[in-house]
Amino acid sequence: MKTLALIFLGLITNAQTNVVSDKPVSKGEELHFKLSYGWFTIGRGSFKISDEYVMRDGKECIAIDVHGKTAGLAGVFSKVDDKWGAVIDKDTFLPYYSFRNISEGNDDLDERAYFDYDSMQVKVESTSKSDPEVSPTKYFDLEEGKIFDMMGGIMYARSIDYRGLVKGDTIQLDAFFDDEFYDFEMIYHGIEITKTKVGDIYCHKVVPIMQKNSVFKGSDAVTFWISADANRLPLKVAANMNFGKAYCELTSYKNVKSGIDFD
Repeated sequence: MKTLALIFLGLITNAQTNVVSDKPVSKGEELHFKLSYGWFTIGRGSFKISDEYVMRDGKECIAIDVHGKTAGLAGVFSKVDDKWGAVIDKDTFLPYYSFRNISEGNDDLDERAYFDYDSMQVKVESTSKSDPEVSPTKYFDLEEGKIFDMMGGIMYARSIDYRGLVKGDTIQLDAFFDDEFYDFEMIYHGIEITKTKVGDIYCHKVVPIMQKNSVFKGSDAVTFWISADANRLPLKVAANMNFGKAYCELTSYKNVKSGIDFD
């Protein structure tokens, strides 16, 4: 699940990227995903936006909750039940609060992050029964205009104005996750009709340049497809991994900004 989170973080861009004015924020939006390896379904996930706005520092914010867990035979070998969430500004997507409750086999982590834009610091509080060495409190310096949590990053990525890009354009990526900073690039591959679980849809295709690691196979191992419409839905992720090819695909949605529900 951490690997899947890092895949989605590949969409987080710096503040220099142009974004659309009609951001795809819809109260009550629900997205459901399937994670598969070959012919086998190994996990399922959901992404939900709150029904009402949450006020923080006099600004309207959305609360996002994400749940991922193993499914099918995968649960026999290693049970995963992870919960993520955040409260982020509905316009800038900057976070005020985020959390993650991780339960993966014998490993666990309960983490809370509080973002203070007066002191420009984020306070991270963590506990773990499986790892007594987890630091209970940590502080990290924030930078003006940066995206520093996964939920805000996903929403920001959905708001990129891909219409202003041409095939071959490069977008610089900045991300912060699991106490680490990530700097890499993403190549825009244009628009194509893509077969997905929710239909054949015009999509923006993007490929992050992956650094050499023990998980992904090759520098262009991961490909994203984002719907080229007002919803800019994360439709599909394909990853060439050292143990085979894995997919994360949108299977249903409701309460999106434009169009009817797909169950």
